[in-house]
Amino acid sequence: MTVTDATAQSRSRSALLTLLALIVLLAGWRAMVAAGVSLSVDESYYVAWSKSPDFGYWTKPPMIAWTIGAARLLCGESAGCVRLVPVIAFPLSTLLMFVLARRLAFTEWQACVAALAFATLPMTSFYGVAATTDGLLLLYWIAAMLFLRIALEGNRIAWLVAGVFMGLALLSKYSAGVFAASAALAMLHPSWRHWWRSPWPWFAGLTALLVFSPNLWWNFTHGSPTFAHTAEISEHGGYSAHPAAMLEFLLAQFLVAGPIIFGGFLAWLISREWLPNRAVSADSWFLLSLSLPFLAVISLQALLSRAHANWAAPAMAAACLAAVHFLLQRRRWLVASFAVNVLLAVLLYHFDVLVREPLGLQHTVRTDPFWATRSWPNIHAQVREVLRNPPSGNANVRVASDDRAVLAQLQWGLVLPPGSALGWQRGPRPANHFDQHFPLPAKLDAPVLLVTTASAADVLAAFPTAQSAGTARSEVLQGRPLSLPMWWLLPEAH
Repeated sequence: MTVTDATAQSRSRSALLTLLALIVLLAGWRAMVAAGVSLSVDESYYVAWSKSPDFGYWTKPPMIAWTIGAARLLCGESAGCVRLVPVIAFPLSTLLMFVLARRLAFTEWQACVAALAFATLPMTSFYGVAATTDGLLLLYWIAAMLFLRIALEGNRIAWLVAGVFMGLALLSKYSAGVFAASAALAMLHPSWRHWWRSPWPWFAGLTALLVFSPNLWWNFTHGSPTFAHTAEISEHGGYSAHPAAMLEFLLAQFLVAGPIIFGGFLAWLISREWLPNRAVSADSWFLLSLSLPFLAVISLQALLSRAHANWAAPAMAAACLAAVHFLLQRRRWLVASFAVNVLLAVLLYHFDVLVREPLGLQHTVRTDPFWATRSWPNIHAQVREVLRNPPSGNANVRVASDDRAVLAQLQWGLVLPPGSALGWQRGPRPANHFDQHFPLPAKLDAPVLLVTTASAADVLAAFPTAQSAGTARSEVLQGRPLSLPMWWLLPEAH
C-alpha cells in the first residue's frame, strides 16, 4: 500500500467515524425527547394496527404497523419504545446518504457533511421523534436511490435490489410510486439511455411489484379501503385550480428542508448544472431526476386539490445532496444552514423550556408543535379511573367509541389487547380499523365503557339502557378543550 493510499484510507476512516459518533449522539438525543412526549392519534392508531398483524390496514400500507410491532416486542408499549422506529430509521438513512454521496463523487468529508445536512433537516428532526410512515418511506427511498445509482453504473443485480427497496417503500407509503418516474427520467441521460434496451429495469419493476403484492392482494380481498382512502384525501372534495395552495406548499418546503438548504437547491436548479448535454453532468442529472418529479407531482396535487408540506419529503433527499454540492463552494452559507437547522431542532425538542415557558405561551394549536399530544394523558387517567369500578364488579370490561382517535388513544394509553377496543359503527359501512375488525357486538356478555363524541340523545337512541359514567375532560389545549361523555353499556338481563 502506498502512502497516498494509506492517507486516503485514513481520511475515509476519520470521516466515517466522525459521522458515526455524531449519528449516535443525535439518536440518543432524539430517543430522550421521544420518550418524554405522549403519542399522537396517528401514532397510537398505528400501535393498534400493530396488535393485529396483517398485510394492509384502513388508511396506510402495513410497514409502519409491522415495524412498531417489532419495537413493541423488543421493549414494550411505552412512547419511547414505539418511537424506536424513527430513532433507528433515520440514522440508517443518514448512513445511506453518506454512501450515496460517495457514489456521486463527493469526497469522504463532503459526503459526511451531506449526510449530516440530511440528518439535521427540520423535516428529519420532526419525523425523527415521531413514529409515522414518513421515516420508513425515506429510509427505503434512499436505499432504492443508492442501488439505482449502482445499477445505472452497470451492476445488473443492483437493479433487483433497487426493486426490493422500491417495494418496501410502497409498503410504507403509496406515494413512493413516483420513484418509477424518477428512474425513467434518470435513464434519459446519454450515459444511461442504453438501459432502455435492457430487461433489467423491467425486472426491477417486477421485483418491486412482487414485494408490494401482499398489500395489493389484501386490498383486493377487503374492498380496497386503503386505495379508496388515499384517493379520498388526494381529491379532498373535488379538483379545481388552487394557485395559492400550490404557492403555500412550495413555500412550506423552506421549512421542511430549512431555508438555506431549500434555497440552495433552488439556486442549484437555476444554475443548470443538471443539463444532460454538459460535461460530467450524470450525477447532477441523477439528483434532478430523484427530486424534481416528486416535487412536481405534489405541487400539481396542491394546485388541483391540496397537499401537506411533508408529502414531498422523499424529494428532499436528492435535493439536500444537490444543495450541499452547490453550497460547498459557498461555505459560509453551508455553515449557516447547519446553524439554522440545528437551532430549529433545539427549539423543537426543548420547546417547553426554551420557548413556551419563557414567553408565557399557552398550549394552543398555533403556538405548540406538540399540541396533538397534550390532551390525551388526562383522558387516559380519567377513563382508567372509571374502569376501576365497573358495574357489578365485573373486571372483564372493554371500551368502545364511534371515534377512531379516541379508541386508538385508549387502546395505547390503557395498554388494551386486541378486541378490547370496539368500534361503534354509526354509518352504513365501517369507517376505520376498529369498525372493520372489532365491531361493538349487538349482544354484550360483559360491561362496555362507551367513550364517545355522540350526544346523549344519540347514545340513548342506540342503547336505551345505557348508564352515564360522567365525562372525561381535558382543557390543557387552550381553545380546543376535549370533552368525551362516558356511558356504561350493560349486558342484557337474563
